[in-house]
Amino acid sequence: MDTLARIRSLAAKEFSIDPEGLDPAAPLDTLGIDSLSFIEFMFKVEEEFGVSVSDDELKNIRTLADLERHVAAGLTASGKV
Repeated sequence: MDTLARIRSLAAKEFSIDPEGLDPAAPLDTLGIDSLSFIEFMFKVEEEFGVSVSDDELKNIRTLADLERHVAAGLTASGKV
C-alpha cells in the first residue's frame, strides 16, 4: 500500500469517512476535520510512519496530499524508503 493510500485509510478510520470519498487535494476543513482532530490524527500518522512533524510544518499541511508529501520526504530523509 502506498503512502497516500495508508494516510487515506488512517483518516477514514479516524474521521469515519469513506476512504474513496477522501479527495487528497481537498482542504481538510471541507472534510469536516477541525484543527484539534487533525493534531490528534497527526500523532497516529507519526506513529504509523515513524516520522515527526514540527508545529511549523503542521501549519503548512492543508490537505491529505500535503501530508503525504511531508511523510514521503520524512521517510526518504530517514532512509525508510
